[in-house]
Amino acid sequence: MKSAHASTRDLAWAVKQSAKKAGEQSPSVRGADWRTATVTAVGTGTVTADGIVWRCLETYTMPLVGDVAIVSQSSNGNCVAFGRVSAGAPGWTTPTLGTGYTQGNTTTQGNNNGPIRYRKVPHLGGWWMEWDGGATRANGAQTSNILSAALDVALRPVARASFVIARNATSISGVSLSTSVVHSLKVDFDSDGTVQLISAAAGATETNWLSLKGIRYPLD
Repeated sequence: MKSAHASTRDLAWAVKQSAKKAGEQSPSVRGADWRTATVTAVGTGTVTADGIVWRCLETYTMPLVGDVAIVSQSSNGNCVAFGRVSAGAPGWTTPTLGTGYTQGNTTTQGNNNGPIRYRKVPHLGGWWMEWDGGATRANGAQTSNILSAALDVALRPVARASFVIARNATSISGVSLSTSVVHSLKVDFDSDGTVQLISAAAGATETNWLSLKGIRYPLD
């Protein structure tokens, strides 16, 4: 059992640490200063870091969770985020595919392109959608959306975004594979949130796999 003196000493230490922690967050104790902090949440014109909500300067555009930002707190409690020192990395989302489509992997499916996934990224002062990965497609399974559900409104292009994408090589009907080959098809990212393959069949042989790796379109 601790002595009365030891218990008093431990209590004094705990009170001191608590006061120190409170002082670190109190502008009346700490005064005005600036420091770096990691962003844990993003609001409308604000970021949260170190448990404090900071108002972003006009020049601090498109903050991301994970940013290391320069922040400053005045002696009267005004909190401002000046901008990022290093950027956070947007996380990837792997969607559920529609019937007849199997997510790619690194061994057998989707030409080893890995699973189809997407993320919203800042680029050139605006927001963009970025796609990665591939999928395997069952013969005859060409639906109005290769995804099981439409994309969220915030992830859709303003107008249709069309791309030529890689697919398995196949011959044109009646032409030798050694002299003429189809190895691409068109995909449309529509403003209704659907992702549709166009002309997925080439002659008698249909698309076995497709890749969305490297696709990027603006969201504004």
